[in-house]
Amino acid sequence: MAYRGSIVAVYVCGFGLLFALGGCKDEERAAEAPRPVRTVLAKASAIGEEVAQTGDVQPHIETDLGFRINGRVATRNVEVGARVVRGQLLATLNPEDVRNEVQGVEADLRSAEAAEVLARSNLDRQRILFSKQIVALARVEEVEANWRSADARRKAVKANLESVRNKLDYTELRAPTEGIVSAIGVNAGQVVNAGQMAVKLASTNEKDAVFNVSERLINAAPEDARVEVHLVSNPAVKVVGPVRDVSPTADATTRSYRVRIALPDAPASMSFGAIVMGRLIISGAPLMAVPTSALTSEDGHPAVFVVDADKRELVRKPVQVARYGAAQVLIATGLKEGDPVVTAGVSKLRQGQKVAYERGSESAPGGAAR
Repeated sequence: MAYRGSIVAVYVCGFGLLFALGGCKDEERAAEAPRPVRTVLAKASAIGEEVAQTGDVQPHIETDLGFRINGRVATRNVEVGARVVRGQLLATLNPEDVRNEVQGVEADLRSAEAAEVLARSNLDRQRILFSKQIVALARVEEVEANWRSADARRKAVKANLESVRNKLDYTELRAPTEGIVSAIGVNAGQVVNAGQMAVKLASTNEKDAVFNVSERLINAAPEDARVEVHLVSNPAVKVVGPVRDVSPTADATTRSYRVRIALPDAPASMSFGAIVMGRLIISGAPLMAVPTSALTSEDGHPAVFVVDADKRELVRKPVQVARYGAAQVLIATGLKEGDPVVTAGVSKLRQGQKVAYERGSESAPGGAAR
């Protein structure tokens, strides 16, 4: 009996020890101190999006020059890339056929002038005879009609001679303005038609930067946008210009729109074909910027921890991210103005955890995001 009593005493002591240890753990859990956290206050602002696009420099005016008459090319005096001045000879046609035509019309004019002189002299004689009542009025009128016909033919031939002489000038193709030859369409000995492109001339008076832009940027950019354009090879060379025109239709392959930016007073280093970078800041809808370190996830979707100011505990809120950046993310939905967002150590935090923080200890970052 004494032995059985001792065993019971041991069991009683063991159970008492277990209850004592459990009570200690509860006291430790209850005594866990709130975890200090760093926060920023969510603040909505219109954060601009900086758009950067590459393009190239092109002439604002590029003209196809051609001869105004048919003929065979005799000479071509320029090559692609040549810089020309106003009135410079670019190419010529063989002028022999036109010269022969001029000589033929000159002969016709001399014949018409002689006929007109003869008809005029005959008219003067008939008028004298009529004044002496030797011939009838009908005869005078007939001779006068003959003279008018001869005079009209003389004038017609004279006008034709001027036109043929102009054709002789048309055998020479000259630059209408200063520029750079960007393409060649003929060679010596080639037979060409009137209006066929012989030389393509790019005017150096005005330059454009040309970009292929997506539809989203076309719709988001303001109508009075001014774009900063700089050389890729030398960013220090830059020009700010307005949008000159936008293609009304998208490219069939890329579905992008061609945009031309005027380059007023562009330096000579911005030569045709130079690769340039265009930059534009587009204002967007109000977004909330938080550091990238504040971002966590919930069920595979972006989320952030927000401090419940009344309970002093963490609440995990799912958010919609508008844009990601190297140092910050822009939140479109999921946060309210003034929410204290935890910015550090979010991987070690849990929903409902008690925290300690100073209200409004930091302000949200801002600025343009790519």
